[in-house]
Amino acid sequence: MNRALAALTACAILVPAACDSGTGKSGGAVETRVYRCESGDQLEVKYLIPAQGPAAATMTYGNKLISMHQEPAASGVLFVADKGFPDYRWHTKGRSGTLVLHRSGNGEGEVLLGECTAP
Repeated sequence: MNRALAALTACAILVPAACDSGTGKSGGAVETRVYRCESGDQLEVKYLIPAQGPAAATMTYGNKLISMHQEPAASGVLFVADKGFPDYRWHTKGRSGTLVLHRSGNGEGEVLLGECTAP
């Protein structure tokens, strides 16, 4: 699973057109959104939306490239960071998002970037 996600992340970041499965069709879409947050920070998120299955996302925050996979959410879309940065959560609803850091044993988490919106 991690290898498949790494391949999807590489497709999203590097060369989407080169990630053809040999069928002549792309396996999904890559969408980049730039969010402006209440703190004045800007966050660029690249989403890989496959034709089937859950989406993946990548972002750079705090000089770290964070790859994420989609998890079930009560509402909106929840992305959870992969191995290496497992405590990061990116929760979106429509064009708004919040980046939260969940430390081990801490149920609530610390909001790192709140009220982020993309045009």
